[in-house]
Amino acid sequence: MSCQLAYAESGDPNTMNLVIILGGICIVAATAILAFALILTARARRRRYAEFIMVAAVFWALITAGSLMYAGEAQLNWSKEYTLRLQTGYLDPQDTSDAPRLPWRTWTGLGAAYGTMMAWALFQKRGEPGGG
Repeated sequence: MSCQLAYAESGDPNTMNLVIILGGICIVAATAILAFALILTARARRRRYAEFIMVAAVFWALITAGSLMYAGEAQLNWSKEYTLRLQTGYLDPQDTSDAPRLPWRTWTGLGAAYGTMMAWALFQKRGEPGGG
């Protein structure tokens, strides 16, 4: 007699793929809109360092989108595994110690960086001739 552990497959994987794709598209679109707003603000104000702000905004958007997509993917994978372990009976429902932690420090730093870049694009130094 063979003694094997039971393993139940989760539901249709195609529905989860759709959620991941739509979430990724929304994340990329939102970060692109924010970066584009920053670039347009710097260009419209004719800032001297508009090119530097543009490069920084592109890198900010890449890091932000990557961080958000990675955290979302980790949360979805953990949620799927957690549900699977609950359904098979191998998990205490109160035990969420293996849940992935969200990178709040990184996101706070990215938010502060965006605010700093936007302030730099909006405000001028006093006494700067020619408005920019």
